[in-house]
Amino acid sequence: MINLALIGSGYWGSKIIESLKKNSNVGRFQIIDVKNGETIDDIESDITTAIVATPLWDHLSTGSELLKRGFDCYIEKPMAQTASECEQLQSLVGDKVLMVGHIFIYHPALQIVRDNIARIGNVQHITSERLNWGIYQTKTTPLLSLLPHDVSIIIDLLGSDIQVISSVSTTFTDNKVPDFVSFDAQAGNTSIRITGSWYWPERVRKLTIIGTQGHIVWDDNENRVDVYAGEVVERRLSELTKTSYTPDMPKTPLELELDHFIDCVANRTTPRTDVVNAIAVARVLDVVQESLDRAAQN
Repeated sequence: MINLALIGSGYWGSKIIESLKKNSNVGRFQIIDVKNGETIDDIESDITTAIVATPLWDHLSTGSELLKRGFDCYIEKPMAQTASECEQLQSLVGDKVLMVGHIFIYHPALQIVRDNIARIGNVQHITSERLNWGIYQTKTTPLLSLLPHDVSIIIDLLGSDIQVISSVSTTFTDNKVPDFVSFDAQAGNTSIRITGSWYWPERVRKLTIIGTQGHIVWDDNENRVDVYAGEVVERRLSELTKTSYTPDMPKTPLELELDHFIDCVANRTTPRTDVVNAIAVARVLDVVQESLDRAAQN
């Protein structure tokens, strides 16, 4: 049984609490209520595992201190604000478990995509959209709040680095930060477009993969993966056979993700979404942010 501390009990922290209650390998968990002045100094002495669900700008300081004190850590995505900050955390890992919360890597629908991607031939293009009327935020942007999901998914599927080509951001409201971010990229011979916004009239959560012999569409809103595969004749979609899959989800992706973290702590194994994975995602986000900053100065 693993006893752990949850640092931060806000919007996402509350969801983590409900998921931990369902994990039979968690002995007990202590909630560190940061908003009420509690700190990691209040963690009980017999606890050496921690989950960090504080705001993004706190991840480096809290994560660093926990690792220095010998804690195994799960840090919500993104692991830190930049790749450099993630590398600072990496330097402190040693023999401890450090995992980032790239939740969609544990989504059963993504496994369906993985299982079928070879059927559509060479992947030529991927579009990922994460749009919604969401929480009005002023200290972060869709780039860091939403798009780590999409970048982590695409790196997982392609297994290669993403090279950013161009980016654009827009502020639709009187917000101090962008409400909308989109960027184009390349990974080998695959072109990529990723778009995210929390100021959008419809909720869109969709991954579209275009291959030489078919297509895959993962619509997270509909909890469905459509695979269009077969013999492409003169690029005609009508020659493809559509198969729809509904992911079997006895557990939520968050529950599966936390199960994985607890297993890694218990068995001293490296998480699928470890600090190396966190750095790979952060490097892409860094390049996009640098591109956006240059555009803002012109």
